[in-house]
Amino acid sequence: MTDTIDSGTNQDLELRAVAAEALDAFATIADAAHADLRRRGMTLADLAVVNQATAEATAKQMREMTGQRIDDSQRLRREPAIARLVIADEDDQRETIYISNSGTVTQGKVRLCSYMSPKGRLAPLAIGDYRKIALPGGAQAFEVIDKITFKPSDERGEWDAQPAVKFRDKQAPLTIRSLRDLLREDGYSDAEIDELEAWHNDGASADDGNISEGLRRDALTAMELRVAPILDEFQDRIFRLPIDSQIAVLGPPGTGKTTTLVRRLRQKVDFAYLEEEERERVEDPDDAGLAHADSWLMFTPTELLRLYVKEAFGKEGVPVHDARLRTWDDHRREIGKGALRILSTGRGGGLVLKRDDALLLPETLLDQTSWYEAFDAFQKADFVEQLAAEATRLVEADDAGAAALGQQITAAIARSGDRPLQLLGELAGLHARLQAVAGAQRNQIRGALQEPLRGYARRQPEFLNALVRFTETLDSDEPDDIDDEDDDLDEEQAPTMRGSKLAEDIFVKAMRNRAVAQASGRSVAPTSRSGRLLGWLGERGLELPDLRGVGRQLLVQRAAARLVRAPVDYLRRISLRYRRFRRAMREEGQWYGAARAKSSDVHPAEVDVIILTMLRSSAAMASDRLLTQRLAERRPAILDDIARLRRHQVLVDEATDFSPVQLACMRSLAHPSTGSFFLSGDYNQRLTTTGSRSDQDLLWACPSLQIERIDVSYRQSRELADFARKLALHQGYEVSDRAPDDLVNIGWKPVFGASLDSLDAQAKWLSARIRDIIRLTEGAMPTIAVLMPTLASLEPLAEALSEEIADTNIRAVACPRGMVKGQAGDIRIFEVEHIKGLEFEAVFLMDIDGLRDGTPGLFDRYVYVGATRAATFLGLACHDVALPTELEGVTLGLADSW
Repeated sequence: MTDTIDSGTNQDLELRAVAAEALDAFATIADAAHADLRRRGMTLADLAVVNQATAEATAKQMREMTGQRIDDSQRLRREPAIARLVIADEDDQRETIYISNSGTVTQGKVRLCSYMSPKGRLAPLAIGDYRKIALPGGAQAFEVIDKITFKPSDERGEWDAQPAVKFRDKQAPLTIRSLRDLLREDGYSDAEIDELEAWHNDGASADDGNISEGLRRDALTAMELRVAPILDEFQDRIFRLPIDSQIAVLGPPGTGKTTTLVRRLRQKVDFAYLEEEERERVEDPDDAGLAHADSWLMFTPTELLRLYVKEAFGKEGVPVHDARLRTWDDHRREIGKGALRILSTGRGGGLVLKRDDALLLPETLLDQTSWYEAFDAFQKADFVEQLAAEATRLVEADDAGAAALGQQITAAIARSGDRPLQLLGELAGLHARLQAVAGAQRNQIRGALQEPLRGYARRQPEFLNALVRFTETLDSDEPDDIDDEDDDLDEEQAPTMRGSKLAEDIFVKAMRNRAVAQASGRSVAPTSRSGRLLGWLGERGLELPDLRGVGRQLLVQRAAARLVRAPVDYLRRISLRYRRFRRAMREEGQWYGAARAKSSDVHPAEVDVIILTMLRSSAAMASDRLLTQRLAERRPAILDDIARLRRHQVLVDEATDFSPVQLACMRSLAHPSTGSFFLSGDYNQRLTTTGSRSDQDLLWACPSLQIERIDVSYRQSRELADFARKLALHQGYEVSDRAPDDLVNIGWKPVFGASLDSLDAQAKWLSARIRDIIRLTEGAMPTIAVLMPTLASLEPLAEALSEEIADTNIRAVACPRGMVKGQAGDIRIFEVEHIKGLEFEAVFLMDIDGLRDGTPGLFDRYVYVGATRAATFLGLACHDVALPTELEGVTLGLADSW
């Protein structure tokens, strides 16, 4: 502990003057904000002239401005200012400014600016530092002469700052417990200070522990993200980088990565704090029609972390709902069923997600970038090969015009080489001629395929009713062999026909497949729907027709049709090409496991590969000027569907838990006007076997990524930070972290409980340690989390622990599968796998030997991540008499109790 500062010095007199001014400023700002909330916002009726063509957009902008003003005023009522700066310009003209967390309010007494504004960049600076600020009148340099930060509070109608921190030049800062206490000796009456408070303090003077050297850290009393009002200078620079940046912030636990992410989004969603060039990029809504403030997406690896960050956004004034803050699992499923149409919706066709790792080789999940690149190369070559086959069919056509067209396309294929977009551009220029060939004799061919149905009906009066009954037995969800090039079914079927119409449709398709098979010298697969129907006709003694001539016409017609729709099929049939790739690779023993499943069953990682291919391919198509120009109004609708998925900003928390392919998918969801992509994470905290392991993984996902590393850890006490560092080094991690300058936060050693081999023993040990914490904190109940290795152990331990601490009126609440249950002050019990990204004052990591036995591959990471969730108190316990051998050496010197 540092010495208390003498309150009789000139410095203390100066502090009292600043305290009086600050508390008066708080009241002025809060009163102005309260008055502003009663003010009616502008509407179209307030305008002298209204342009009807833009009236709706103008009205929407006015509503958004009014909403932002209301949000700012509500926050200023609760938190008028977070800092007071005395600054000097280049001419040594000084001014005192107050910094708000966000937003300003009109009042004539206090110079107020938002932390998000250009002048807000001065707030993180040390005394004597200066920075050039871009202002409307031009750039100007300012030096920070004096600085004090606040945590405002309004208790019983009186403003205070608890605490305030006075920064000094080349000296440790002063932490002031209460500004109101400073005024007690400066002529304020007891009534002004509050009689009850004076009675509680029993006349204590301001030097009675009210001012001390060093920074003090507040304990967490609610399960929430600790967001610093003012970031350090390094974090401040990062969050203010231009909106079109691609940034990864990496660092050890507690270094403020997520706080930096939250601050960046808060600033970048508000037009008022964007530079002019940034505004130009985002002034138009995105392709989904969302205004810039709503055009963002953030991904987290777990539902618990999603809810945790969602609450932090709300407190920072960022409007957020579930459509913007997602887990990748949820988003994958939504876009796979929706815009991309690759997942089954239960109406036939499509892929079905199956979480079965046996579908893939173990090394496939560990090297997803090579797997993706192998598929992408295959699917491009396969696409061109399919078009070459169709061009050859045209070349071999009896019609001279079709043959000449086929030769022209064959030459275009040779010119394009491995550049499918160049080929698509040439095909787009031949659209009219191909369309004519595709539509030739369509009605005659349809009639020829229907004629056998009429003949069978004449021959057997009960034939039509029997056909309906038979087709009802066919599985409408199982298409013909998708690897058969003669299959024309799309990925997603929507069978709306029933009865006789459905029977006729199935019959005509069977005749068509027979015609094509005869013309190409092949046979229809007997297990397909067409094959089963043809077999049924034979069983009824009906002779199958000779459709060889019709088949030759169909092959030419279909070849032209496939070439016409090549720009659409390039995207829409990626999942079909993936199935061909999987079949070919499985036969070669590459990438895929021995597990056999339906052709529609896919592992989530397979869907990630398909999604990334579609997103990157669509972006390439949309940016190809020649192709876009030639397609014009024939632009494939799926390009617009995918464009509507993109947002002005995409952010990812705990990015290292995501595979490089998943991160690349997320990067592809950033709107082309900004390319804004922000990641935060730590390789040492990766809790998935498929997560990103290195800078190379991140740069593969986003080659233009700017990687920033931060190392000042604000979360843990020095005792716990030292323990976590030893743990990481013992496990072979590289760790670079340091405590903030002047932070007074020594803390306590971790404690260890041995031989807790029963539920009763665990509950009793936890009860004793929780009572230690209550005794030591002497205040509001700090946040406490108990981490268990299995789901089944949560509820029994919660019941046993609740009974053990019943006399304290504290509850233990089980939070299965990462769900947040209970109230502030409750002890929450989680599975360790869901704890990523959270912070608590106290954490107990229980049954560590059971954790080792159940998750040997991730044991060290679970222990490290679990231990670094604790800010002040950490407890470790196991069934055995000692911790696992994997922790030997690290756990020497653990305490028995606090």
